[in-house]
Amino acid sequence: MADEQDEGIGSIFPVPPPFYRHFTTDNLARLKEFRENAQADGPTTETSEPATSGLQRILDLPPELRFLVPPEPSTDGKWRNFGGQYDLSDPLPSLNDLQLYPSGPDDDPSTIPSEWTLDRAFYLKRIAKSILLNFLELVGTLSINPDQFEDKTQDLRVLFINAHHLINQYRPHQARETLILMMEEQVDRTRAQVEGVRRMKGTIDGLLKEMVNDGPNAPRDVVNGDGEAISQEEEWKDEQRAIWQALDEELAV
Repeated sequence: MADEQDEGIGSIFPVPPPFYRHFTTDNLARLKEFRENAQADGPTTETSEPATSGLQRILDLPPELRFLVPPEPSTDGKWRNFGGQYDLSDPLPSLNDLQLYPSGPDDDPSTIPSEWTLDRAFYLKRIAKSILLNFLELVGTLSINPDQFEDKTQDLRVLFINAHHLINQYRPHQARETLILMMEEQVDRTRAQVEGVRRMKGTIDGLLKEMVNDGPNAPRDVVNGDGEAISQEEEWKDEQRAIWQALDEELAV
């Protein structure tokens, strides 16, 4: 049975794992209830992620709910995917005889990295055009003699491997740009919060100045916007309500 499962996981189009049947709305609701009950029993040292928050031990859950808890991140940098073992420390494999573009000057410290970056884009465009051309040739081959498809599919395979290899060389650049974008969003969010505090401060300062100016010299009875006479105390209360209302509106934003 274990050999059959490993074979199914490692196949090109593996069948869904049998535990997918446990991913139902009812089970998700039950998992949420277990998590809330665990949080009510006492604080934990776990993170706030749904996978671990409020769950003292995964074994405390019923068997059908254990599959809904994602596994913890790998501590040694190794993981399995479709039956294959992978390691984050593994370098990018070499194409050897399948490489269709020249190697980059990564080992030459005198070379500007951006020059090879531009070369990568150039070769990616050439490979993309070659893929389209070979696909048209494959369609023509299949229409004339379908038995000769193997050579052309092998050419397409080599082209896709080279394209994928070039794209993977952009991963460090993608990670750096993603981090820059996240930091810019944090800065913009902080600036917006600071600007909101400044607007709130200006609103409160204006209302306080009005109260100070109207306080000692104001008459005992004043007339509001509706033409009704109100006392000094009622006017002061109205101003206090206006201050609290302005605070509530600013905090709601």
